[in-house]
Formats: sequence, C-alpha cells, structure tokens
Amino acid sequence: MALLKFIAGQLRKPSGFIGRRLVAKMLNAGNRPMNRLTLTSLGLTRDDRVIEVGFGGGDLIRRMASVVTHGCIVGVDFSPEMVEVCTKRFAPLVRAERIELRCASADHLPYDSGHFTKACTVNTLYFWPDPVGPLNELRRVLRPGGRLVLCFNPRATLQKVAYTEYGFRLYESAEVQRLLETVGFANVQMVSGSSRFGGFFCAVGTRET
Repeated sequence: MALLKFIAGQLRKPSGFIGRRLVAKMLNAGNRPMNRLTLTSLGLTRDDRVIEVGFGGGDLIRRMASVVTHGCIVGVDFSPEMVEVCTKRFAPLVRAERIELRCASADHLPYDSGHFTKACTVNTLYFWPDPVGPLNELRRVLRPGGRLVLCFNPRATLQKVAYTEYGFRLYESAEVQRLLETVGFANVQMVSGSSRFGGFFCAVGTRET
C-alpha cells in the first residue's frame, strides 16, 4: 500500500531525486501516444501561442517546438523539479524566448486573459480536486475561438492499475465532455486513441466568444 501511494504521489507531482531522474523519463515514455494525438488535435501553426499545463518531462513541449517556430510555447507545472529538468533540457529554446516555463498551479495560471491561441493538458485531470477551477483558468487564458485539447485515460483504462486507488479521480468520456461544456467550451469532440495501457481520449473544444 505504501509503495502504491508513493507511485501515485510521484505521478501527481514528481519530486526529489526520483522525480528528476526517473519519473520525468517515465512520463515521457508512457505519455508518447497521448502526446502524439494531442499534438495532432491541437492543429498548431508556426505562429501559435500555446500553453501546456502539467508538462512533466517535456515530451509534448519538444514535439510542439518543431511546429511553433515563430510564436511561443509556455509550460506550467506545479512541480519545481519538472520545471528545473525542462529548463535545462530546453535551455537554448528558453534563451531564445521560444519556450517559457513556469512553476504554478493549474488553478491560478499567471497569464492575462485571452493570451493564448491554443492550450493543452495531458494526464492531469485526475489530480484536480475540483476540475472546474483549472478548466475555467484554461478558458480564461485562451482567446475567443481558441482551442483546448485535454487528453486523459477513462475509468476503464485506469482501473486496471492498482495505484490509481490513491488520489486519482476517474472519469468517463461523457463526464469530461459535460465539464468542458459547463465552463464554456463549444463544439466539444472526443478523439479516441490507444496505448499499451488501453484506450484514451482527447477532448477537443473551442472557447466560446
């Protein structure tokens, strides 16, 4: 039980030596299929201003950086260790001001309203005590017509893993769609994908004007 709680805690907020050296790599490897579908669903252009909430080891940031060459990529994570790891990993792009990394909570994104054209988050939904707060923040920082991609594993996939009993809130796809619509995202679609863990979804919505 103690080990399962520890694993769940590290996935929620990687910390310490294990977070820096092990969990960051695990997140990059485990999230690759989800990150690929998220990238496709975002429909990025070279001029987009995009924010990722909960960037972990930075695999999706790396993918976005190959497309967004004239806009900007912002990553927000509440793990200081992940900010440290990715600041070193992307040091040239940080110095060139193509990437900005901040340590902050999803409940309080340190950016002005309407600042971004696109937003995304992968495997973070389960850890939000009240998802309405972070979703409202993601909507706030998007410009009208901006796109959100929220990628998550549904209940059926996560129930296969024992550690999700500790601190994970599990969702069905219909629940996530209703959440996005409740906070003001329109045209919400569920794009399905699969990984070695099972099926997953990207919830894609547009901020209403």
